[in-house]
Amino acid sequence: MFEQVFSHIQHNYNLSPTVEVGERDSLCRFCKLNDVKFNKKRAHSFPEFLGNKSIFTVNECDECNARFSKIEKDLSNFIPPTIITRLRGKKGYRPNYIKGGSKVYGDDQFITLIQEKSSEKSSLNFSSQTFDMVKVYKAILKSLISILPDEKLKEFSTAIGWLRSNQNFESLNHFPVFWCGYRMPDVNFPIKMEIELTREISDNHIIYILYCQFNNFFIYFPFSPTSKLFFKAEQLASKAIAENIHYEKVDCGDVITSHSYKINLPLGEPDITSREELTIEQLNNILKNRE
Repeated sequence: MFEQVFSHIQHNYNLSPTVEVGERDSLCRFCKLNDVKFNKKRAHSFPEFLGNKSIFTVNECDECNARFSKIEKDLSNFIPPTIITRLRGKKGYRPNYIKGGSKVYGDDQFITLIQEKSSEKSSLNFSSQTFDMVKVYKAILKSLISILPDEKLKEFSTAIGWLRSNQNFESLNHFPVFWCGYRMPDVNFPIKMEIELTREISDNHIIYILYCQFNNFFIYFPFSPTSKLFFKAEQLASKAIAENIHYEKVDCGDVITSHSYKINLPLGEPDITSREELTIEQLNNILKNRE
C-alpha cells in the first residue's frame, strides 16, 4: 500500500501558500509535556537556512524548538557551500571564509569571490565547519517527523525517544543511510523548495521516504519506524540522468568531521569582487576534491 503523506512546493522563498502541520491546541508532538498554545515562536518544519519560509509545525513547543536548533547547526555545516546550493537563509547567502581573509559565496545569479590580498593562485581551498553525523541524521529525521500528520505520530514514538536522547546510532532501529544530490548551478533554474513524504507498507514493513529539493541540493531519506532494514535507492538512477543530478550515498557513522573543498577559478585583483560562471566541469571537480 502506497500513500502520499505530505507534498509542498515553494517558489522564490515565498511565504505563501503557508502550510501549518499539527493541532494548535495540543501538547508538543516531541516531548508531550508542554502545551503549544503558550508558544512564543513559530517552529520551522525544515530549517530556515535551507530556504524554508512556508512550512511550520504548530505543535512543536519552544523548548523542543530550541533543543533541535542545536543539532540543526551540524546539518548547516554538512550541506554544500552556497556556490553550489544558491540557498538564501535567514541572514542571506552564507559565505565560506578562506585563509588570508578572502571569502566566496553564491547567490541566485553569481558566484562572488572577494580577495583581500593579491595572489597568483588559481585555486581556492576551504573547509566547512565540523559536524557530527549523528546530529546531521537526527536533524533530517526531525524534519520528517515535523511534517507527519498527528495520527501518524504513534508509529514514531520510539524514533522520537531516540531523537530527543543523546544516544548514537547503536540505539537506532535500523542502519542509518541517506542520499544527497547536487546539480550544476544555472541562473535559468527556478528558486525552488520541494518536499514530498511517502509511506509504503511492504511485507509488513512500514517505510517512509522523504524527498527534498532545496535549489541545487537534494536529499533522499528513507526511514522505517518499525523495522531494521537495509535501504537502496534504485529509483534515483533515472532521476539523476533525467535531471543531471549527482547523487552520493551517505553511510552515517558516529564521527565528527568536516568537508574540504578545492575550486579552480580565476581570482580578481585585490579588493575587487570577481563574478564567474560555474561550469559542470568545475562542479564535478569541486565534488571530486571534497574530502
